Amino acid sequence: MTPTSPHDRLFHFTFRHPTHVAGWLLHALPAPVADAIDWNSLIPASERVLGARLRPHLADLVFTARLRDHDHWLLLLVEHKAYPDHGVHDQLLRYTVHLRRIATHAELVPFCVPVLLQHGGGVPTQRDHAVALAPEALRQVLVAMQPQLSFVVDDLTDRGELELRRPGMTPLAQLTLLCLECLPRCRGDEALAAIARWADLLQAVENADAPPLGDDAVDAIGWYLLDVTDVGLDDLQMAFQQHLNRYRSPIMTTAERIRQEGVSQGISQGITQGLSQGQTKTLLRQMHKRFGPLSDAVVARITAASEAELDRLTDRILDVDSLDALLANTN
Repeated sequence: MTPTSPHDRLFHFTFRHPTHVAGWLLHALPAPVADAIDWNSLIPASERVLGARLRPHLADLVFTARLRDHDHWLLLLVEHKAYPDHGVHDQLLRYTVHLRRIATHAELVPFCVPVLLQHGGGVPTQRDHAVALAPEALRQVLVAMQPQLSFVVDDLTDRGELELRRPGMTPLAQLTLLCLECLPRCRGDEALAAIARWADLLQAVENADAPPLGDDAVDAIGWYLLDVTDVGLDDLQMAFQQHLNRYRSPIMTTAERIRQEGVSQGISQGITQGLSQGQTKTLLRQMHKRFGPLSDAVVARITAASEAELDRLTDRILDVDSLDALLANTN
């Protein structure tokens, strides 16, 4: 499934490659797990894992890796969130159970290791999302009875730039973490100043031999800057030309794409609007079938929902038991 948000696009662009995700996982995973993995064996999981088909929308990224000195595999589920998502625990639990289920025919069922890269706010706990019950003792007992999953969290929220320049990570991986955590809060002048501070990483990315190609990588960073900051195209182009070694900066490709998008903007908007209307209609039909007649207020809310909220509601509708639970914490 193609990522829709600029954060997801940049995350996928970088971390779908084992070269870049390996260095990050070495920092994120507990030391006993990281030390036990044969990192040369890390590969993206294909659409079939151990012979069973993997749902294309299962998780952001799934990798397989062999343990050192053991004929045993790990499945690494890598999930990315750019906002505090109260449903992330159940989402990762569902993914893990599915992976374990499709692998049950194997002689050695692999261990699943869920890893979450979080920025844009802290990670809500399962207790935070629990229904408020009185007395408190009853709530504690019921929460303890729910399925529990421990997963690794690398929370970038409020981390400084020096902390995100992690030794052992590739320049593109470091630059991606810096962009995801720092740029969405930057004004245009602050973003340009950040480019200057990160010039060494940009130059290393431009000259890197590992995929993705340097021009494509710098282009992806440029797109992200244009998407999440108010930096103007001319200012961004000048900054890249100042700090990159090649005369023809890949940002020129971005300029060409923007001009092309301007020509086809009407068509693109029409397609997007049509897809959104279709998703809204389908979701309302599913809600009516699952929870009964809907009030005018609920219909109006769904009709006005953003694409991101429609996606969240669609993902949650089969996991909740009531309309109130579906609509909770989705604003």
